[in-house]
Amino acid sequence: MSTKATIAYGKTFHFYHEVLDDNCVYLELEQVEFEASCNRVMVPIPVHIWEVIRQYPGIDLSWADQSDAEILDHVRQSVDDRIRDYAATDPDKKGWVSLCGGLVFGQADAPRQEQIQQGVAHYQRLREHQQQVKAAIAELQQAQRNSA
Repeated sequence: MSTKATIAYGKTFHFYHEVLDDNCVYLELEQVEFEASCNRVMVPIPVHIWEVIRQYPGIDLSWADQSDAEILDHVRQSVDDRIRDYAATDPDKKGWVSLCGGLVFGQADAPRQEQIQQGVAHYQRLREHQQQVKAAIAELQQAQRNSA
């Protein structure tokens, strides 16, 4: 099973991110020469590939500015929906349904408060990561303005 989530793809390139890697995107180029030395790689990106890639939106930063109250509201609603969906599921499918969303909330048959705590912790970590990314973007943009 591949863990690559394609952003853009062509005959000689693949632009993607790894499913569990929120810190990087990856660009595979075929039939392109490159220069490599210690701690440095230079890869020319053909203009037509660059034009395709740059049309895609960047990282989702929608949680970066969410308050604790907004996170809690979202998590409560999501957990209540999960519990309702789990209760309405056929008994022979409950095991599978219980796992859906498990990385964020835990199992759907866990106590509501436990799922809420786990969900809030997940979204707070996500918010912190997105805030760090947003700050790094702003820092790079400021450096570009200062060097111009």
